[in-house]
Amino acid sequence: MRIETDRLLITDLNNSMAKSIYEESQDEENRRFLSDEVFDSLEDAKKRVEYLIGCYSTSIGPLVYAVLSKDGTFVGHIQAVPLNGCDWEIGYHIGHRYRGQGYATEALSAFLPVIMKKLNITEIKGACDENNEASKIVMEKCGFVCISQTKEKKANYVYYLSPKDIVVKFFEDGYTNHNYDFIMNSVSDTYIDHSPAGARSNRDAVGILKIVAGQFSSLTVKVLDVFVEGDMVASRVLYDGIHSGTCMGVPATGKRIIFEALENFRIEKGKIVESWGYWPDKDIEQKLNA
Repeated sequence: MRIETDRLLITDLNNSMAKSIYEESQDEENRRFLSDEVFDSLEDAKKRVEYLIGCYSTSIGPLVYAVLSKDGTFVGHIQAVPLNGCDWEIGYHIGHRYRGQGYATEALSAFLPVIMKKLNITEIKGACDENNEASKIVMEKCGFVCISQTKEKKANYVYYLSPKDIVVKFFEDGYTNHNYDFIMNSVSDTYIDHSPAGARSNRDAVGILKIVAGQFSSLTVKVLDVFVEGDMVASRVLYDGIHSGTCMGVPATGKRIIFEALENFRIEKGKIVESWGYWPDKDIEQKLNA
């Protein structure tokens, strides 16, 4: 991974960072709020870094990345940690020498959309001690919403991928990349499609995408326009593919078919819950028969 911001670089861990990770784990605030990330020795830190590096190839986590300044100085780390079979939680630590300078907010804001797309998720959780005001401020600045406070004095937050990002990734992954795991996660299981296709669940949505994949090979989509207002997203999309399967009763012709379509979506808590679509069926049929 490599994410650049104005002042920071977020990148994979390497063994040379173990000393900095060990030293930063010893500060008083880390011991107070993140006691499980305090290392007793440099050797323990080295072993942990080696383990975390190995996690990159599995994509099951924890996925921990270094936060560096542009001159290569180790500033802290940021991570996505699996909670159970489907939920993930964000975590971060900025060294005591670099706090109060906006680094945590800068790193978290850049990291969230990237890691969530990598994990095919549209929401991620966050939690901190209710007395950790600095961490609460960072999460709220980044768009997290507090959903509860527990008896254990823990504040729980949730962050949703933006409606625009969800819709753009829906087109890219659903039609071009055939990443149906993301579709299952981004579309509600009570989804209602108001177009003639008439899907009534995320499984139905995947089924329709698979039908289109069988009709048009090498299909790519380009989102030409996206307009967002509240929970509504309007889009204009260009489809470009090879007619390789029966479509509208027309057997495969091998022709390249290009057309524009309009799709509107309603997003609720990180899920597509409704859509209204218009495909130019007559135009498509004419091109198939031309």
